[in-house]
Amino acid sequence: MKPTHYTKKDFKLEWYSGSGAGGQHRNKHQNCCRIIHIESGLVSHGTANKSRVSNQREAFQNLTKKIIAWLSRNEHKKEINTEVIRNYNAYRNEVHDKASGLKMPYTEIVVAGNIDKMIEARRTVK
Repeated sequence: MKPTHYTKKDFKLEWYSGSGAGGQHRNKHQNCCRIIHIESGLVSHGTANKSRVSNQREAFQNLTKKIIAWLSRNEHKKEINTEVIRNYNAYRNEVHDKASGLKMPYTEIVVAGNIDKMIEARRTVK
């Protein structure tokens, strides 16, 4: 089974007001999150926190577990691609992209968050 790469278009994100304990903040503000995976129809909710970010994170984490279980059950007659895309080696301060052959410092890519160069190198290969 080949890995599936999802984008924002594959999910429907909805915000709604919570109910139950939490008082005015919970009942008046739309902080509860519902995420729907369009392909499978799986739904996950994030309602435990007052923060929208925390609720969205909770919903995505739960949905990820559900999608993995769904994929393993259905298998969609695909094979898993176990090819290594990139090697990250903090000890040697190196990130090596296998397809493009690009090697860059770990601190520049991971620590500073500049993965754009790696992504661009990968796009030019394909």
